Amino acid sequence: METQADNGVPSVLLPRADGTTWVLPLNCLAEVIAVPELSSQTVVWRGEPIPVLGPAQSARACAVLRGQDVRYWALPLAPLPLVYRRLTADQLTDELTEDAVLVAVIDERRCQVPDLLAAESDLPRVG
Repeated sequence: METQADNGVPSVLLPRADGTTWVLPLNCLAEVIAVPELSSQTVVWRGEPIPVLGPAQSARACAVLRGQDVRYWALPLAPLPLVYRRLTADQLTDELTEDAVLVAVIDERRCQVPDLLAAESDLPRVG
């Protein structure tokens, strides 16, 4: 018998350096990398500079995400574990953040379902 959890979207909960948590489809995540120091608007990943979303000097890890307008970009992470979950429709709420971002509640954790294209528009230009 198939359950609703089996129908969910394979997702990852990303604890951001700014204290929020994003939930994204797992196929958006390319890799999680350690960064010794995040002092600029870019981070080098596999020999190439990629843009970093937002300031996060205290971050020591970044999620490298696949982009649309840029090939890859980095999201500074908090020192909390990443969690894999299946996102189902019943976890989405009617609540929106002040930035009109959807909210999901997963394992009693309030997570944002971001508009990745809008996030990309806030990236610094590299090159």
